[in-house]
Amino acid sequence: MNTKKKPADTKAVKTAPKKAVVNSTKGQEIKNEGKGLMWLSLLIVLAGVFTYYYFEGVNSLYAFGALLVGLVAGVGLFLTSPKGKQLITFFKEARIELRRVVWPTMDETRKMTLLVVIVMAVTLLFLMLVDFIIKNIISLILSFS
Repeated sequence: MNTKKKPADTKAVKTAPKKAVVNSTKGQEIKNEGKGLMWLSLLIVLAGVFTYYYFEGVNSLYAFGALLVGLVAGVGLFLTSPKGKQLITFFKEARIELRRVVWPTMDETRKMTLLVVIVMAVTLLFLMLVDFIIKNIISLILSFS
């Protein structure tokens, strides 16, 4: 047997640092919950539409009421989902941006409209002239055939 002891390595063994495990299931749950709410809201809207056609021949009031309830409930449920909240935020921000727009005065609008009409008329005359010339060239070529 080998009774000699091996000298211990003086170098410390480097261990790879452990990566922190990020709990990504919470994000997945939010995404899945949002998709579930969107599908449920779509199902409610479709149920309202189906009920409308089901009661259409029986009673118009029931049919319209079912359609209205289905649409309101479906849209309301969608707006409470994460995507619905993002949509609401988008429209709020768009409204803020529209307030920043500098709209033209009525005089500027009239001048620009007149300019557009004039450019269209000039383009129309140019295209008519080109069409007339091409038509006569083609007629001339075909008359020699």
